[in-house]
Amino acid sequence: MESVSLQRPACKWQVLSLFLLCGWGCVCGQIRYSVVEESEVGTVVGNVAWDLGLKLEELPGRRLRLGSEESLRHFAVHLDSGTLVVSQQLDRERLCGAAASCVLSVQVVTENPLQLFRLEVEILDLNDNSPSFPTAHRTLRIAESATVAARFPLESAQDPDVGTNAVGSYQLSPNSHFSLDVKQQQDGKLFPELVLEHALDREEQPELQLVLTAVDGGSPARSGTAQITVLVLDVNDNVPTFDRATYKVQVPENSPVGALLLRLNASDPDEGPNGETQYSFGVHTSDSVRRHFALDPRSGEVRVSGALDFEESSFYEIYVRAHDRGVPEMEGHCILQVEVEDANDNPPEVLLTSLLNPVPEDTPPETVVGLFNVRDRDSGTNGDVSLEISPDVPFTIRSLQNHFSLVTRESLDRESTSQYVVELIAQDGGSPALTMTLTLLLNISDVNDNPPHFLQPFYDAFLPENNPPGSLLCTVSASDPDDGDNSRLVYSIESGQVQGAPTSSFVHINPDNGNLYAQRTFDFELLQVLPVSVAVRDSGSPPLHANVTVYIFVLDQNDHPPTILQPASDSDILAPQRVPLSAPPGYLVTKVTAVDADAGHNAWLSYRLLPQSTDPSLFHVSLYTGEVRTARALQDTDVAAQQLIVQVTDNGNPPLSTTVTITVALEEGALEETYKPRDFLASVKEKPDLTLYLIIALAAVSTVALATVTLLAARCLWRRGRAADSPCCCCWLSESPSRDFFKHSSPKLQLSSDGTLKYMEVTLRPTDSQSQCYSTCFSPGSDRSDFTFLRPCPPPATLPRETGAFLPATGTLRDPGQESGDWRSGAELGTNGEAAARSPGVPRPRPTASAPNNEWERRALSAASERGGHRSPAAHPARMPRAGKAGRSLGLPRVFSFCFFLHSSSAQIRYSIPEELTRGAFVGNIAKDLGTDVAKLAAANLQVLSDSDSQYFSVNVNTGVIMVSERIDREQLCGQNARCFLHLKLAIENPVEFYRIEVEILDINDNPPEFPSDEVSLSIYELASLGARFPIQPAQDSDVGTNTLQTYHLSANENFNLNVKAHTDGGKFPELVLERALDRELRAFHHLVLTAEDGGSPPQSSKTHITIQVLDANDNHPVFDRPSYGARLVENSPLGTLVVKLNATDVDEGPNGDIRYSLSSHNSAALRQIFVIDEQTGEIRVQGNLDFEEATVYEIEVEAKDMGSPTMEEHCSVVVEITDVNDNAPEVILTSFSSSLSEDAPPGTVVAVIHVRDRDSGEQGKVQCHVSPDLPFQLRKDYEHQYSLLTSTHLDREHVAYYNVTVSASDLGSPPLSHHTILPIALADVNDNAPQFEQASYEVLVAENNPVGSVLVTVSAADPDSEQNSRLSYSILRAGGTDPGLDPTRYLSIHPTSGQVSAKLPFDYEQTSYLQFHVEVSDGGSPALRNRTLVHIFIVDQNDNAPRVHFPRAGEDSATQFRISPSTAPPALITKVVAIDADSGRNAWLSYHLVEATDPGLFSVALRSGEIRITRALQETDASAHELLVVIRDAGEPPLSTAVTLVVLVEEKGPEALQGSEARAADGGGLPTITLYLIVSLVLISTVSLVGLAALGVRCLRRGSAPANQGCCVESVNTLQPPPSHIFGHLHYEPKQGDTVMGVQVTATAPPAPRYRSCFSPVSDISEFMFVKPSAGPAGANPPDPTLCSEVSSGACSPA
Repeated sequence: MESVSLQRPACKWQVLSLFLLCGWGCVCGQIRYSVVEESEVGTVVGNVAWDLGLKLEELPGRRLRLGSEESLRHFAVHLDSGTLVVSQQLDRERLCGAAASCVLSVQVVTENPLQLFRLEVEILDLNDNSPSFPTAHRTLRIAESATVAARFPLESAQDPDVGTNAVGSYQLSPNSHFSLDVKQQQDGKLFPELVLEHALDREEQPELQLVLTAVDGGSPARSGTAQITVLVLDVNDNVPTFDRATYKVQVPENSPVGALLLRLNASDPDEGPNGETQYSFGVHTSDSVRRHFALDPRSGEVRVSGALDFEESSFYEIYVRAHDRGVPEMEGHCILQVEVEDANDNPPEVLLTSLLNPVPEDTPPETVVGLFNVRDRDSGTNGDVSLEISPDVPFTIRSLQNHFSLVTRESLDRESTSQYVVELIAQDGGSPALTMTLTLLLNISDVNDNPPHFLQPFYDAFLPENNPPGSLLCTVSASDPDDGDNSRLVYSIESGQVQGAPTSSFVHINPDNGNLYAQRTFDFELLQVLPVSVAVRDSGSPPLHANVTVYIFVLDQNDHPPTILQPASDSDILAPQRVPLSAPPGYLVTKVTAVDADAGHNAWLSYRLLPQSTDPSLFHVSLYTGEVRTARALQDTDVAAQQLIVQVTDNGNPPLSTTVTITVALEEGALEETYKPRDFLASVKEKPDLTLYLIIALAAVSTVALATVTLLAARCLWRRGRAADSPCCCCWLSESPSRDFFKHSSPKLQLSSDGTLKYMEVTLRPTDSQSQCYSTCFSPGSDRSDFTFLRPCPPPATLPRETGAFLPATGTLRDPGQESGDWRSGAELGTNGEAAARSPGVPRPRPTASAPNNEWERRALSAASERGGHRSPAAHPARMPRAGKAGRSLGLPRVFSFCFFLHSSSAQIRYSIPEELTRGAFVGNIAKDLGTDVAKLAAANLQVLSDSDSQYFSVNVNTGVIMVSERIDREQLCGQNARCFLHLKLAIENPVEFYRIEVEILDINDNPPEFPSDEVSLSIYELASLGARFPIQPAQDSDVGTNTLQTYHLSANENFNLNVKAHTDGGKFPELVLERALDRELRAFHHLVLTAEDGGSPPQSSKTHITIQVLDANDNHPVFDRPSYGARLVENSPLGTLVVKLNATDVDEGPNGDIRYSLSSHNSAALRQIFVIDEQTGEIRVQGNLDFEEATVYEIEVEAKDMGSPTMEEHCSVVVEITDVNDNAPEVILTSFSSSLSEDAPPGTVVAVIHVRDRDSGEQGKVQCHVSPDLPFQLRKDYEHQYSLLTSTHLDREHVAYYNVTVSASDLGSPPLSHHTILPIALADVNDNAPQFEQASYEVLVAENNPVGSVLVTVSAADPDSEQNSRLSYSILRAGGTDPGLDPTRYLSIHPTSGQVSAKLPFDYEQTSYLQFHVEVSDGGSPALRNRTLVHIFIVDQNDNAPRVHFPRAGEDSATQFRISPSTAPPALITKVVAIDADSGRNAWLSYHLVEATDPGLFSVALRSGEIRITRALQETDASAHELLVVIRDAGEPPLSTAVTLVVLVEEKGPEALQGSEARAADGGGLPTITLYLIVSLVLISTVSLVGLAALGVRCLRRGSAPANQGCCVESVNTLQPPPSHIFGHLHYEPKQGDTVMGVQVTATAPPAPRYRSCFSPVSDISEFMFVKPSAGPAGANPPDPTLCSEVSSGACSPA
């Protein structure tokens, strides 16, 4: 549906005519004029008045005019002459485009009556346009391989002119390659095409410039040109060409890798990838060349990539291939000949002929153990070789020409050196000299020449008593430096007696691993130490042996309870102990003495009184001494007979105990015991004053605490410093010699005392590997001594051992009489078992492994360790294998013992034999050739020695004939060398002689030529030029000479010939030569057979099959099935409708045969929008709208291109005919239309003149129109295609102001199509409605004191008319009356357009509370219409007046006074405050408030009435004058107030008020006593100080005891002499007067054990165990020698 909105104003004449016309006239004739385009303005087209039959004098009255805007644009009518003239210049191309006929429709309208005439003016074409090409300069890219007669479409020229003035012909500038062909389509259009007449060659002419000229058929003719540039695209039709066919270069051998030989250069006249050359090795290039040389593919640089060796090859021939990157690629070839210059670069070689390995260690000197040969591949002095041997090995070299022997120089010892690294250094005579080193690893085989050796001189085993039989005691271990069976050891126990029983009944040993087991259960009380002699022997022949002593120490277990010795009783009842009643506390009643059969901790006893005693609190038993003393003074109430039960407990785990019952009788009598304990309980003294004692005690405790803390801190700091500096033991050790026995022993300390220390018994016991030593402090006073704690020390450093024990000392000794020899270990015995006597105190020498004596030996040892995995023989000798076949190949070593006297014959014998002889074939008779008797030769022990690993020959010593012993393959031995030799050496004994024999191996034709592959595939471009060569990999023949490859043969074929190239070294390389051009489309594959044949007799040959694939070239263009196609489509076919499917074929393959379809450039842009072609399938489909009315026929130009490089193309045309359907809806054209209509227009008024048309034809082109019957409009048909729209009823704009009239036009097609056009008609207004107010009256509330200019109210009126008729104006009318104060204009103003009423003055409610006036409104019509409304304004009161006091009245600075009597009783009225407020309502409500008063509680003010009354009776203390401040406040928002001051005077005076005030001031009390605060502060400070000191002390003590690195006492040296040496000895020491501390230490060093030291005090009541500390010396220092330190010091226990 189309909506038309016309905004142009209606002309006056048109409006009037529409009102006046009542009918139309119809003209049936059709008038047509013609005029040439570009005619000048004013050119007469025709006389309209004459042709329409109108008179000239009637024309002004009839108002002759043009009826449409299109007519007015181009033409005009002259009323004076009635002619139609051109009003502006006409351009036919702009008006009608390329249409063959250009006709403009002109409408002529006349009035009185109204008539419409239709005229046609044809615009004739003028040749005013030249042909022009869409592109002035076009570039065509054509491959140089394009075939002759190929066509290349060009763009058509465009000429806006039509007919004969359009493009008529094309012309092409002269050229030697192209001609022009012009095609004509059905619509007459011409399309030019270039036709290739002569083949293109880019290398000769890469670009052509052509000029295409288009000429039209006008007179005079016009033309246009286009510049065409033809770029000839390159085709890879040229091969790369080298500067030279052969290059020669010389290079020294051993040139560094990367050395540049030369840079090759090949050129290719092609461009792009076709001309980019890359280099590579040809197929004829051998693998050796590829290993030694590298070719840069881009630059062509040939460099050395491997080591060049003149001896390996002195000449290289390199085949180089240069190929481009075209498709397919083309290639060229050249040969590079490289000559290698010789240099001295070959070191000499040492060849091992025979070697005896391993060598027995008892081999005598001058024994031959190996034979060697030396050679050097260089010649002259560079080939002279000398051989040297590494020094410091027990071997030497004996030489004879190039033969050398390795001879022993001195005796060998496998245990000293089990392996020798012998380096043989060969040096040639070159400059500089080259050397070669051959390293031999000679193993020395073992001989049983070393006895076993125990790892320790003796062993200690520790076994708890009561052990189960079969317990493992220890493991003895021995080593034997020999190897194999010589080092396989067997352990056994030597016979002996212990306590009358054989030793084997006590222990058993595993003969394989040395584990020693217990055979029975041991009892410590019966046997403490069991010495066992263990023997070990090896498995050599004869066997060697050794022995060692194992000391088994039985450890005590707690299996005996204590035994009471005192009090002793022969009967069951013990005699009572009598104690006088006057015995003081601490009185010694008796002493309980007990012993324990166990030892050590298990024998430590403690005593305690059991609670079952009669009165346990009366007596006290010393913990360690067993002394029973009274704990307090005896009383009369105590029981006379006391029974004490004392329990004696040992220190075992678990502990065992015994009890004894003692009866004590309390009797009267004198004190018999005079013993006074030195420090047990102090005697009771008279107590002094308690307060004084407390003060003294407090001062003393504070002083002692301070001193203790100071001392403790200093001691902690001192200990920390000592701990960081020295980890020494707790006692200073005396410098005494070390003792072997006590290195494995620990003391047993037993004290026997009956109250004081009588003696000390030290029993020596061996310690195990985990034994510990202790340092303990005891006191002779046993009443308070105890064992504080025990801590292990770290193990001491290993000390040197000596065989002595104790030196003689004063005291009682018990010597068991053991001989010092009993302590010897097996290592001290000789190899035959004899004991090597050593005196006590003389250290036993320890065997040490000697270091290598020189650098050669060190190198040999390190090399042996790395290669063989063996260690140095000084540490762990490795086992060597026995002599094997290698050693026996030379016979006995003594065969070569006289090699020092070798002499040689200089004779050289040579034989020649063919290869592949059978085993046993005759070579030569050595006896005959040497001139030696066969019998003599057999007695000389002839042997054949070969330089190679295989023994190809053998000698029959009985006949002297050399025979073949293994198959001989010459190709395997010598490869491609021209001559092949095998070298033999004959060795003869007695005397030793060597003969050198050369055997030449002759070649036989036993190998046919062989190609690397049975199948060879080649790919050759079908456009390859004739004479092109294609190398084939040559065949290889292992034979040499005439037996090698000689010639090649090629099977018969039409395209290729065979060319054979000869190499300088005799090699032959085949090449295929193209003799006839290839065509892939005729034959894609060629199968050839290449035969290689050698020159043997008979000759041998082999074949390879060559498959040649012809690569496609893009030399064929696509071909369509037909040159043109036809199709028929219905217009408006849906999108995607298939038009036709094209088919083009290309006989090429791959991308060259892959076709892509596209629309040619000849097709217009409009056609490309309608049709689309699938580039893959060639399907043409509809993609736009097909309209029969626009075009009935389409001619589509299609091109098919392949994907080759360059592309080839072909063209065809497709003619598409369009069939018409009813697809065009009718069109409604407004000839005349007025969109605005007055609402008072009468019925029948013409609104619009409508012209309808339909582009379809026949019934489908006939149109009918109608409008909706609900509208006040109707249609009237004037003639066939013209209608008039008329009003049918009266109109009212206020009811409906706008109409959308839909004009529907329908054709008569099937189905019919219709078109709807909406005509918007707006009714013009007429002032027929007066304004109306929204309200009949307005009421407004306005607050007084309003601001000037504020809007009070807005009055609003509405007028249904529009525009000027609805434009309203407001005004204020004065109300009735003559009072000027009532004039509203004095107070108010109104805005004339918005109706806003504003205040000119502020209102005052107290003056005016109400106002009334009229507002009048009038519209802008003509005449104007008016209306009125009434406005009421009510003034609202505001709180703008403060209260005003009417009574009491007072001046501004004075107050009103009132007098009252002192006897006035409440609630007497004193006065009343009266105030008024000018405001009204709440704003006038007043309240009274008493704000200030001299005595607020004496007076009150009524809130609403303002009455002031007295609230209580007056008193004498009240003031005589009272000032009252009363505030009067209204209820407004915000409230306003007024204050008034009243003074009330009391006439009579009362009592003094001042006295009452003083009475109320009382004393508030004083502060607390300062003494109390001071006391609390002192207590707090004291408490904090005490807690801090205690914490510091605890921390310091913990730090001091944890890392105990200091000793417990300072000891003097040599106070006691060490006791003599023995096994089971006791040291009895009688303490001297003044001795307080005795320290005993026993240190064991092997095996390492922790040590402890204990310090005891002789006074038992004050002794304590200080601490235990390790006795190891500082790290890195030599430990002290003595193993036993027994010292006595007279000082008190103190830290060392």
